[in-house]
Amino acid sequence: MKDKIKTYIQNFLNPDHPQLLKIYQEEKNRRDVQPSVGLEVGKLLGLFVRMMDAKKIIEFGSCMGYSTIVLAQALEETGGKLISVEYRKDLYEKTKHNLKEANLLDVVELIHGDAYDVIQKVEGPFDMILQDSDKSLYSKMYEACINLTRKGGLIIADDTLFKPMGIPDDFSKPVHEYNQLVFQDERLYSTLLPIGDGLLVSTKL
Repeated sequence: MKDKIKTYIQNFLNPDHPQLLKIYQEEKNRRDVQPSVGLEVGKLLGLFVRMMDAKKIIEFGSCMGYSTIVLAQALEETGGKLISVEYRKDLYEKTKHNLKEANLLDVVELIHGDAYDVIQKVEGPFDMILQDSDKSLYSKMYEACINLTRKGGLIIADDTLFKPMGIPDDFSKPVHEYNQLVFQDERLYSTLLPIGDGLLVSTKL
């Protein structure tokens, strides 16, 4: 039943940019990268940016640039800018290439660096923060993310259903701990969505 529902939904959805299909195809043939946010999560991110008329967003973990292109294209429409942070040099270069191919490089400040170090230096407030960095950093970056988000802004974390999916503890345990932090925090209003590998969406009250 779930597969039928997913297929039905995906029949209505098209990637926001042709470059996303190229990234998806390359991703399937590589064993050294984590899956991108994917079509359903990507469409939701694009919807949030447009609904909020967001102007300033930061994402931690670009991989090959799927989510980066989704956010950048929406921000091009709203007149905003994206900061994207990637730790791996090869993936930083791949994201840069894909943004250039998508004609979206001017919308993005791409940073090669450690997410935990970068978050100590950037200036907010941000309309949206997308957390998709190393899972061990989710909780370590938690307070900084809240401090840098404007009131009514969004903090979105990817891969938040790793635990019930049976993903090994090295990855699922830190994400589960992050989920616990979020849902105990009265500064946030949050929900956990079963799309992609789980999306935890919080708005700052």
